[in-house]
Amino acid sequence: MLKISIFLAAIFIISFLLLFWFVRHENKKEEKKDSLITLAIVSAIFSVIITSVFAFFLFIIIGSTSVIDKIFSLNLTTNQLLLIGISFLIYWLTIDNIFEKLFEYMLGENVFSILLLAFSRVMPFYIIGILLKLNEFINMTVSVGVPLILLVIDTLYYFKNNKLYINR
Repeated sequence: MLKISIFLAAIFIISFLLLFWFVRHENKKEEKKDSLITLAIVSAIFSVIITSVFAFFLFIIIGSTSVIDKIFSLNLTTNQLLLIGISFLIYWLTIDNIFEKLFEYMLGENVFSILLLAFSRVMPFYIIGILLKLNEFINMTVSVGVPLILLVIDTLYYFKNNKLYINR
């Protein structure tokens, strides 16, 4: 739990500092300038929102890993779950977005791009497992299982937004 708190506190502090700098910079351009307390409150509110979004996605990843852990009786420790979750989240929010846009550009926004994206997640997740020194069986199970759960989530989201395909 401490690792999640530290990770989320780091996200909050970084986003607060960047937002405070941005809001202060934009405030200098205006004739009627706001006080520093107002700028700090605005920055803090938006930082809480950003941190909440990161926490939501982190819990999706940790929950997916926990489901795989329970289904296959992998007996992952809480520390391993947290490290896997944070590592997968960092990949998911950075490099994975590049692959997502690339597949959508090449194949269009359809189920095939979502499927290809899920397959492309297996190798990076496996490499992350190697870096975290996971057992080979555990690493392979988590590296395939978590992208499958994310595939289900992405596919359900796709079909929810494209009801045209469901009503045929």
